[in-house]
Amino acid sequence: MRSRANELLTWSAKYNLGITFADNHHKELLDVINRLHQALVESKGKVAIGQTLNELIRYAKVHFAAEEKVLQSYGYPDSSGHHSDHECLAYALLEFYQKVMSDEAGMAAGSADFLKRWLGTEILEADIKFVSFLKDKGVH
Repeated sequence: MRSRANELLTWSAKYNLGITFADNHHKELLDVINRLHQALVESKGKVAIGQTLNELIRYAKVHFAAEEKVLQSYGYPDSSGHHSDHECLAYALLEFYQKVMSDEAGMAAGSADFLKRWLGTEILEADIKFVSFLKDKGVH
């Protein structure tokens, strides 16, 4: 069982968009990131680290697709720009996967910064752009 003291990220108000589906997805991403970070720090081995990284990649894809579907269904004017943001984030995650799997021991220290930046970019830079639009449409 993981201790909260060992968590890399803790959900806080700064991540809360007030859009339920997005906040729930982001909480799940945060949880997987915390498990990945712990696996890296504890040198759990390539199999465990690879499985958790794959879980993060899979869930990020699910999240991105769900978000994009909602944005398109409400006619968000920058849907294509948001899709591009997601493509950049997905690419960064795949690059991170390759680096970690080729040198897991050397990546543990740098992984914390990458994972914090990655989730921060997804929520605080990419997703924050659509919050007002969706709330104006009655989405909460």
